[in-house]
Amino acid sequence: MRMAKRDWIIIKVPYGGGFCSLNLAKPKNTRKAPEALQKEFMRQRIFMADNDVSSWDNVVWHKINFRFGRQNNASGWARIHEALLSYLKDLDWQYDANMLFLGGSNSITASTYAGTISKFGYRPAGLIVLDAHPDCCFKASWPIHSDWLRWLIENNYLLSENLLIIGLRQIEKKEKEFLDRHIIKYYKMSSMKDIEHFAMNDISVFHALERFRKLSAVYLSIDIDVASGAYAPGTGCPSPGGFTDRELISLVKQLKSALPNLRAADIVEINPLRWWQKKILRYDQTVDLGVKLIKEIIS
Repeated sequence: MRMAKRDWIIIKVPYGGGFCSLNLAKPKNTRKAPEALQKEFMRQRIFMADNDVSSWDNVVWHKINFRFGRQNNASGWARIHEALLSYLKDLDWQYDANMLFLGGSNSITASTYAGTISKFGYRPAGLIVLDAHPDCCFKASWPIHSDWLRWLIENNYLLSENLLIIGLRQIEKKEKEFLDRHIIKYYKMSSMKDIEHFAMNDISVFHALERFRKLSAVYLSIDIDVASGAYAPGTGCPSPGGFTDRELISLVKQLKSALPNLRAADIVEINPLRWWQKKILRYDQTVDLGVKLIKEIIS
């Protein structure tokens, strides 16, 4: 019996704020996703991962208890940001664990990335984002879910040359200007071929990942809306034309295999159905996909 590795811990971050009146999507219900994902993960612990890991009993789960409401404003996010940074600073690092964060809205990535890079060498760290949107807008003064990536760059937490975005298909004009101005490397869905072998057969990707392997650490952020809305309808802004569930799982496997320095990751923007609050379970394909991604990352 193969057990899951002990070098990953899962940290639940139940924050559903991070939006404003200008956003089409309102991810407030994503605060329920961490608990839904853990409950479904435990229900599915009888199933093996694709690499034959069959026991999940040693998986370590943590939860950040903010002890206050959603606080969907700049001051509220600042409190959550400080609480999260303090939590990560106090976390026991003695076993040098990698971290998988479960959100919550994509706003948490501004905090989780900022909180982890100090351990991994600050600027030499890299960020790979799987997302349908660049999240480089400027719709608020704080990192709401459409602005957080721009916030990280402009606040010097991340060098634009150490950023790679994959899966884009809904880009606002000002976001395109930001990407081009900062020379950020990205891949639109329309330009991606042979996704099952994307990391090996695309020369530009191969060279990009080769450079990422030289960084002190890599953080992988997965916004579930990078998958097509047909496969992940439970999110704030589902979009057609994205990855199939199989393609997304394959891509995550490829990135993990290609990046031995992958030290942190998150899965965000899942908006679960209410089945997990009931005794009678109902199938939720978006949560189910999230559970599969968790297994592939930590095993």
